[in-house]
Amino acid sequence: MIMRTIFLLAFIPVHCVSAAGPLPKDVQTFVRNAVACEHMAGEWDSELPLSQRREITRSVKKYCAPAKQQLPVLTEKYKENSHILRTISQHAYESVKSYTEVDASH
Repeated sequence: MIMRTIFLLAFIPVHCVSAAGPLPKDVQTFVRNAVACEHMAGEWDSELPLSQRREITRSVKKYCAPAKQQLPVLTEKYKENSHILRTISQHAYESVKSYTEVDASH
């Protein structure tokens, strides 16, 4: 189930066009990571079998860590472009902003 979810997330269309034109590749990557982070963080349930919790934890790390790292960089880089900045802020989910690395073995 987890792998199917991850596979489907790969095909989520990124909002490649804003009101001002196509989004830069780095912003598209951030949006993909942020959407996947939000989704995978929502999959967590302490009652799941350990193997599923580990897989979700790995997926959360895979998407949330880069999204959290990209957020301040892109916010600074595009601070003068309100259209791109709006897209970034719309995808600055709490799961991205509050992500902290966890041990995938538990």
